[in-house]
Amino acid sequence: MSNTKHIVTFRGVRGSIPTDDPDKTHFGGNTSCVEVKAADGSHIIFDSGTGIRAVGNQIAAQHDSAYEIFLFLSHTHWDHILGLPFFAPIHQSFATIRIFGPERAGVSLEKSVWGLFQSPYFPLAPDDIEASITFTELNTGVQSITDTYTVASSPHPHPNGALSYRLNLGERSLAFITDIEHTKDHLVPAVVEICKDVDILIHDSHFTPEDLPEHHSWGHSSWQEATAVASRSGAKKLFLFHFSPNYSDDDVYAMEKLARQEFPNTVAAYQGLTEELTPA
Repeated sequence: MSNTKHIVTFRGVRGSIPTDDPDKTHFGGNTSCVEVKAADGSHIIFDSGTGIRAVGNQIAAQHDSAYEIFLFLSHTHWDHILGLPFFAPIHQSFATIRIFGPERAGVSLEKSVWGLFQSPYFPLAPDDIEASITFTELNTGVQSITDTYTVASSPHPHPNGALSYRLNLGERSLAFITDIEHTKDHLVPAVVEICKDVDILIHDSHFTPEDLPEHHSWGHSSWQEATAVASRSGAKKLFLFHFSPNYSDDDVYAMEKLARQEFPNTVAAYQGLTEELTPA
């Protein structure tokens, strides 16, 4: 099923743990997941936090014959993989799910993912999964999805490591940069480079600048680092992402307002938000 545009949908924008607190309903409580439905119909997903459940239900309903999903994991902390056991396509024998991500702390990507499907934590075992699952470990490099779509990856600082991603959809592009800690007054050069001139930059904004120093080495950023990367890289539009579960809607609105003073074309991403990219 083809579209005339690439459609980016934020399925989960919260970090650390999902929340259903009543003061967080606008931005939502699902954890990290961004869906890209490419113009040619390709299914591309970044992270499989709790937001991936709704994506899976929709994708599974669209298909009754062979298809592929490309899932890129920034890393394998709980909030970025917890939704995968509830991803409906894993129960379709004609689905192929290609999972990409880093090895972490000496544990393979495959072992980390299959660890979700282990007793006593979950009733299904890996052998119960009907879809075909493939695993590709990434570091620095480029993966081809189609003849014209590629994903570049690069490691960045986070406890046990994480990956930055750049999705190139022909002439249009998106960067997915979450769980990233820049050093004080110094942006990670590889992050700035991978974001160069992107149409959409999605960047970790977990803490406020006031709270960030108290969480040194937690592996996160504030809106200040996000806007600095956007400005330095020449990004066209910035989406703040991966908000602390302790921040209310009002807190995130305040972050957005301040961020726009530094980089006017900034949006605080919220669950269900869509952004369209017209193929060049």
